[in-house]
Amino acid sequence: MLTVSWLTDTENVVYGREDELIPQLAKDLMIPDLMDAVEAFRQAPTREGLVLKGGRRSSVRLFVPDLCFDRHIDMGENVWLYLGEMSPAYCVYRPWDEENA
Repeated sequence: MLTVSWLTDTENVVYGREDELIPQLAKDLMIPDLMDAVEAFRQAPTREGLVLKGGRRSSVRLFVPDLCFDRHIDMGENVWLYLGEMSPAYCVYRPWDEENA
């Protein structure tokens, strides 16, 4: 079950750059447009999140913890991917642009 305490346990979370995590997860989950879905969700996140169905009975939930739980957690303003209790949650972040730094 997805809870704040589960997400704050470092054993359950993988933090990674979007350009490194998303291509591999898209391949593993058989969701070819995962990068586009993450970007669209980042632009218009919802409290409930978004569930995407993949191949071989896989799915992933996109969510923003700070919206979902009404509480800030470390990196909780980013889009996260949840594959279920047996897999880690993935915090997907973008490194700062050189121009914005």
